[in-house]
Amino acid sequence: MAHVPRLLVAPLSLAILLVAIVRAGGDSPIEKAVKAGDLATVRKLIASRADVNAPSGDGSTLLLWAAHNSDIEIAKVLITAGAKVDAPNHYGITPLLDASRTGDAAMMDLLLKAGADPKRAHTEGETPLMAASRSGSLPAVRLLLDRGVDVNSTDAFQRQTALMWASGEGHSDVVDALLKAGADPNLKAHITSLSERKNADHPTGGFTALMWAARNGDEDTVRRLVKGGADLNLKNGDGASAAMVAIHNDRFDMAKTLIDLGSDVNDGSLYTAVEMRDASTDQFAFDGSRLRPDHPNRLTALDLVKLLLERGADPNNPFAGQFHSTSMPNGDRFNNSPFFRSAVASDVEALRVMIAHGADAAGDGQPAPEAGGRGRGNPNAGRTAAMVTMTGGRGPGMTGGPGYIRSGAAPYREPGSRKPADAFAVLLKAGANPNAKAPDGSTLLHQAAQAGNLDMIRALADAGVKFDQPNKDGLTALDVAEGKQPAGAAPRGARAGAPPAEGGRGRGGRGGTSPQDVAKLLRELMGLPPAAAPAADSANPAPAGDPR
Repeated sequence: MAHVPRLLVAPLSLAILLVAIVRAGGDSPIEKAVKAGDLATVRKLIASRADVNAPSGDGSTLLLWAAHNSDIEIAKVLITAGAKVDAPNHYGITPLLDASRTGDAAMMDLLLKAGADPKRAHTEGETPLMAASRSGSLPAVRLLLDRGVDVNSTDAFQRQTALMWASGEGHSDVVDALLKAGADPNLKAHITSLSERKNADHPTGGFTALMWAARNGDEDTVRRLVKGGADLNLKNGDGASAAMVAIHNDRFDMAKTLIDLGSDVNDGSLYTAVEMRDASTDQFAFDGSRLRPDHPNRLTALDLVKLLLERGADPNNPFAGQFHSTSMPNGDRFNNSPFFRSAVASDVEALRVMIAHGADAAGDGQPAPEAGGRGRGNPNAGRTAAMVTMTGGRGPGMTGGPGYIRSGAAPYREPGSRKPADAFAVLLKAGANPNAKAPDGSTLLHQAAQAGNLDMIRALADAGVKFDQPNKDGLTALDVAEGKQPAGAAPRGARAGAPPAEGGRGRGGRGGTSPQDVAKLLRELMGLPPAAAPAADSANPAPAGDPR
């Protein structure tokens, strides 16, 4: 263009503009007649030699419009006049694909007999069979299957098949026809790579046809897929089976169906059921766009927990998968066992059921962080179930982003006891080690004392705790409660911003348990006399009336 004289640029631009105006000036007479379904006018214009293959502005032909409107008679007239049956518009849509999307078997039959290619796919991979399968029209699907189309063809974007589309829409009769024609029920859709998710977290993909049906709670389609060879235990890109997908989407009754059909009860379903047991009514998807699924079920999440345990699920089996985007927040609970997850929730009922089915309350809990920093992403690393339940029972985060802030306790969907002190007592009674130490060297007693939880301190005493265990600084729980400092440390208050000698971590200043209350209880339990009153400061004698 640099060598074109400027005087020629304006006329060329004007010519282009005029062409655009002419094209946008409206439909041709025959196009108007086709869209209006005016068969007599269409015949008259064809007799006047109107071009039956002239495209509209978006490339749509007259035959495509006739197919879109399911106008068989006009389509016949156009085909007889020489209309091209496979001509696509600018978006890659042919008359056959359009008719397949609406399941118009009569129009499809006409086009196929006129020479339309049943195997011709959209530029993004959508085939007429996929479109017809999604529409649910069994006659339309059979027309294509009878012509030998590839029943396992996939689209270019998500690598989904016709069987996946039919299963997702609940068209069980179409599912049967596809399976009979050789559709593979165990193909997986596209699994996204980490680089594809670098800008936004979203589900990894890899669904099978069974997973779509399970997610929708479609028992009829699920049973037909299983009868047709669907593997109940395949995992998607997030490591989830069909049963886990069902549970995660609040389809507990569907999960039972899958378990009855033979789904592996140790696939992670128990962990997912515990997650759903901890669900709240105000819980949003990670993107904040909608509330979590909430469907009617005969079974509760706790019922499902019991069923899985009765069928042999291991409450100590770690779950190492991860859900994305619309999932519940697993940020501080990944690689945990169902039992540990129940401890995080301080779920008394779930803990009792799992303990009755072999949960190891005396276990070491989460592996400690490895040297070199590995494990630091999990704040529960190195902590036992008893440790996490001390501060548990808070419910899941709302996960909706800024502005999604819960005031008050979490509104759980399933009622139950989620009091940390009660859950703590259950674990100790079941054999949890009362003398376990966290990675920072603090014992359960140190943690209960620092939290000012007198009930937990009493429970530890009943469980045989060793009161003289030191933390990493060589201080016992009583030392900490009484404000003693590690050897060599500056006296409290000697540095700017240091906490006062009294008050400490307790809530005495707000009318709650104070460090003095904790120290008093510890001394009573240890059989020690009350602490001596602090000596008066000779350099600063107390004024008259001062209780010191």
